[in-house]
Amino acid sequence: MNYPFKEKTEQAAQVLADVIQPTPLTPSSPLGEAIGGTVYLKQENLQLTNCCKARSAYFMLSGLSAEQRRHVVTVSTGNNGISMSWAMKKLGIPGTVFLPNTVVPHKVAAISQNPVEIIHEGEDIVDAEVVARAYAAEHNLTFRSPYNEWDAMYAQATIAREILAQLADLGDDVNSIVVPVGGGGLIGGIAGYLRSVRPDIEIIGVQPANSAVMAESVRANKILEMPSLPTLSDATAGGVEQGAVTFAFCRDYVDDYILVSEEEIGHAMLLLDEYHGIVVEGSGALSVAALLQKARFC
Repeated sequence: MNYPFKEKTEQAAQVLADVIQPTPLTPSSPLGEAIGGTVYLKQENLQLTNCCKARSAYFMLSGLSAEQRRHVVTVSTGNNGISMSWAMKKLGIPGTVFLPNTVVPHKVAAISQNPVEIIHEGEDIVDAEVVARAYAAEHNLTFRSPYNEWDAMYAQATIAREILAQLADLGDDVNSIVVPVGGGGLIGGIAGYLRSVRPDIEIIGVQPANSAVMAESVRANKILEMPSLPTLSDATAGGVEQGAVTFAFCRDYVDDYILVSEEEIGHAMLLLDEYHGIVVEGSGALSVAALLQKARFC
């Protein structure tokens, strides 16, 4: 592996140290009993902006030159827009966020709380991304993707770094890590880092069956253009940009993919609330849904 993931992840961790808060690693006895092992939940729902995108948003923007900071354009199904608009405000960077028309209203409202322009375009994030890139090029503005960026992967890799450190403090270790997948920025970063420092750890990706573009693309060995159906996991929904840097990591460094139904996602959301008092959106329950699926078929 020739990618400098360990060094770049350490750099990202240093930049984020005074900005991003470490999130809890919460043990789950019910899930552990279900699968016959020990399960920890990495609670990025308690991160600033309530999702892991705060890490990538701040790190991507903090590394921009003065000229690049003149105005930044991005695209989102919701969470990246919330996080990027937060980071733009924090760093004093003007910005525009392109959103597909399917983004849920409360996420649009959250983005609107920060001083950015919002433009709605298309029904899928890939549609919005094509227009956003063209808009940035036409107006000579900086574009940053929610997932198709090296810096986004390095920043998300800090989650894996954090998990290893937290487990070491507990005197424990990890055999497998189960990660929600959309465009591949999160799992690509985690996989890239772990293959550098702990290649023995199994990495499993999870997608909703209604929007499994990355998993199906990996199986086809090329990025597919395929429709997505509505899903509770709106934060991972939609297509993958052709030529995305995340694809090779998702193909080469992820051991397997699990697809979960809408019923399984909903059940996992309810279980997290019932047993742990943890309220998450659909994407935050994907890994739990995959574990419950595994428990049923063991």
